[in-house]
Amino acid sequence: MEKELYDFKCALEATIVAKQKAGTIKDFYDMAEFTEQEQLIKDYIVKNGVKFFVTHPIGDHEFQTNNGVFRQRVPNLTQELFIDFKLFETLVRSHLNDGYTIMKISFRQITDSTISESSKMMSEKNQLFLKSKKEYLYITLSFHVEPETEAKPAKHYFVFNLDTYYEVNPNDLEDIVGTSLGRVLTSASSDAYVANCIRYDLILVKQYIDRIHMYLEGCLRKNVVRLDFIPCIGKKVRFMDGSLKESIYLATMPSDNNKQLLSADFPYYDQGSLEP
Repeated sequence: MEKELYDFKCALEATIVAKQKAGTIKDFYDMAEFTEQEQLIKDYIVKNGVKFFVTHPIGDHEFQTNNGVFRQRVPNLTQELFIDFKLFETLVRSHLNDGYTIMKISFRQITDSTISESSKMMSEKNQLFLKSKKEYLYITLSFHVEPETEAKPAKHYFVFNLDTYYEVNPNDLEDIVGTSLGRVLTSASSDAYVANCIRYDLILVKQYIDRIHMYLEGCLRKNVVRLDFIPCIGKKVRFMDGSLKESIYLATMPSDNNKQLLSADFPYYDQGSLEP
């Protein structure tokens, strides 16, 4: 796996980041005529992936609107959700190296039975955290190949807001649909729909990690400690049929060692599609 973005330049990235945050990157990409400098930017985008640079970033206004919808319609449903950046990178790179191609983040309601099964392997600190999440939305991380095989089964983890990761049996986890939190989220959607999970192309998640290293850490000398996953409600694409559904989704933003979002220097991202 190559870590470098092709033809990476800090100044060029800064120009692209500004357009992504302003929500104008697609309009720029679709222009009919370009200056010499603009053509360099477009060539860089094409070489490194139109989805990654044009489709996946969320403009600040769209993020603020959709996060506001979530907070207005389902107040007090969630506390902050985050993952240690090093833990996340370790899991992504190791599963990519092992041949996994899909990552999923699943919405969960923590129950007593979930805690009972999981607590056998957890530290007391992490057990107490899970117990504190019983009234709030939680998420789990998993890695997949398609089609799934006995030799390479899906791997599911508790890792969000924890200081390490724990592999869990998916049979001990309940889909959000059908739970009391799932019914609240379904009611909050104008389409009466809630996604069980968000599906990601793992190689593009790895590219996201690389961009954080190269731009935030390399160019701007920021210290990235964790990734925040911020709930929003908005129209997003379903993987199975390409239709648009209003649903909860997650916008990501790196944070520093002071737990401050680095949103002044980096775009919000939504790399996923809704399932089912």
